Amino acid sequence: MNAQLLIAVGGLIFLVLGAAHLRLTVRDMKEPRAFVPAKRELLEELKATRINLRRDVKDFWTSYLGFHISHSAGIIFFGMAIIYFALVRPDIFADLYVRLAVVIFGAAYVLMARAFWFSIPFFGALLGTSAIAIGLAMLY
Repeated sequence: MNAQLLIAVGGLIFLVLGAAHLRLTVRDMKEPRAFVPAKRELLEELKATRINLRRDVKDFWTSYLGFHISHSAGIIFFGMAIIYFALVRPDIFADLYVRLAVVIFGAAYVLMARAFWFSIPFFGALLGTSAIAIGLAMLY
């Protein structure tokens, strides 16, 4: 497989993970099912309380959904950037620091997924980061 294509596939994996996460989050805004507590009564408590950070912060549930949306946006942006650079501007990967930053960023998601999330984002981030790292090694 072509190195640029392998890097783009890695980016596509992150893009799909981010889009799926966004879809589940938007669905939870209308009908909470995915990111809700197993004890459904806790959802009502989350909606009735706020975080202590600031008084003007909305309820905990709304803040939580906002965090999920921004998290999704970051992963989608990362995936889109990797795809764009791989297919349109592969020369940007000539810089060692760019290659390191990309692999470290992906690896950070692997570690976070392993520590805090569940198997789908873990294996997805692992596969995406591996594809990117192997493609970069083939390219340079």
